[in-house]
Amino acid sequence: MQKKFNLSSFNLYEFLKHQNFHGFNVPFFLADRHTYKNAHVNFPFRTFTYGLGITYTGEGDVFKIGSTDYTLAAGCLTTVGPGMVCQWTGNYTAEHDTVYFTEELFEGMQNNSFLHSLPFFFHGGRHVISLTGEETKKMASIFALLKELKDDKNAVPGIVHSLLMLAESFHANPDNQPQSGNAANRGSNGRSNREKIAQEFRKLVAEHFPQHKEVAFYATALHITPKYLSEVLQAELGKPAKAFIDEYVVMEAKSLLKQTTLSIQEICYWLGFEDASHFNKSFKKLTNTTPTEYRKG
Repeated sequence: MQKKFNLSSFNLYEFLKHQNFHGFNVPFFLADRHTYKNAHVNFPFRTFTYGLGITYTGEGDVFKIGSTDYTLAAGCLTTVGPGMVCQWTGNYTAEHDTVYFTEELFEGMQNNSFLHSLPFFFHGGRHVISLTGEETKKMASIFALLKELKDDKNAVPGIVHSLLMLAESFHANPDNQPQSGNAANRGSNGRSNREKIAQEFRKLVAEHFPQHKEVAFYATALHITPKYLSEVLQAELGKPAKAFIDEYVVMEAKSLLKQTTLSIQEICYWLGFEDASHFNKSFKKLTNTTPTEYRKG
């Protein structure tokens, strides 16, 4: 049973607000390439808010969500939700607009539960897709309006809602491909079925990794063989099933080590390891450093 702890020792949303002298009483925050300049957040971090961003330039920085690698090039729409562990693997200096917000932003709206109907904010969703030039312009125009009216608390919720509805429509466009894994290796036949398996696998790992770190469990849940599961993931995500699971656990561990003050023993229990010794050996095998050394580094 996964033990519950307070994981909000480090909250990137509040940290960026503080770094950029932004009001703490406002349930949203706008970011661009200048926002992260002095942040120096180079470790995996857990999100506590929703985030939606559009990238305008760039050759392809890698943004990790869980253990899925996404290439952020010009025209990429990125969405993340609360509870995801993410990491920038380089210096994210591309031109972009991003809005971070909490559910409080939509309090008072007639239906403020619509966020939960948007799969791209949850584990297993398509978190990064490539837009057309025209679609990118539409997102940019709404972000321009949001920046212009960012101090109008009556206007902001509706503008952000428009961004979300536009994003939902872009996700429904079959031509907008996900920017994860080995997209070049995907053939036209059966692509949607393989992508569905990969998405469901990612969702299952997020739900069950503390109790299940073996490939066979997920293959059984998906009614396929472990060998076929790894073949699908190699094609869709660029790594076999076991590597994905191990990397996912390591991302979670790194976040807990840097983002919280939990003891190694508490983190061990959170991640579902039998004891701290087992956790230490597993972490060192995958990272070439111990949990204690990583925390101090």
